[in-house]
Amino acid sequence: MLTEETPTTDQAENTHPPQIHKPPPIFLHGMINYDKMIHSINEVAETEQFYTKSMANNVIKITCLSTETYRTLIKHFKDTDVYYHTYQIKEERTYRAVLKYLHHTTEIEDIRQDLLQQRHVARNIVNARHRMTRNHLTYSSWILNRPRTIKKFTNSRPSKIK
Repeated sequence: MLTEETPTTDQAENTHPPQIHKPPPIFLHGMINYDKMIHSINEVAETEQFYTKSMANNVIKITCLSTETYRTLIKHFKDTDVYYHTYQIKEERTYRAVLKYLHHTTEIEDIRQDLLQQRHVARNIVNARHRMTRNHLTYSSWILNRPRTIKKFTNSRPSKIK
């Protein structure tokens, strides 16, 4: 039996702050002069906001502690034409979803409007076709901006599409 003192599941979920993920590492390739590189980075970012690790084949791995530092360093490396690679920030990644058993004549705009009503922003919606025969299939593929919680997205059901 629930009393007034015990929080319901909705209240318990809202008390937790959203999880903030660490930014991905940045890999600098072909770094020969480490001191010059550190001096260049210290001009745009504080020393306490990142740390480095030397790897094989003149590769330096930079791990940033905040997203702001990560973005500042990426912008600095682009401006100075430094050869690097990194991954996309987890909060900015998109999701791909598939809705099965949907007739191919369903208008894409109706699907987009239905997703907007459920507060999901669709970047791309495609009615699927068979890869060999190019016949229409009974599902569509969506590329969505990252929902607030993946559990909320997977539990949502589409409303009646006209």
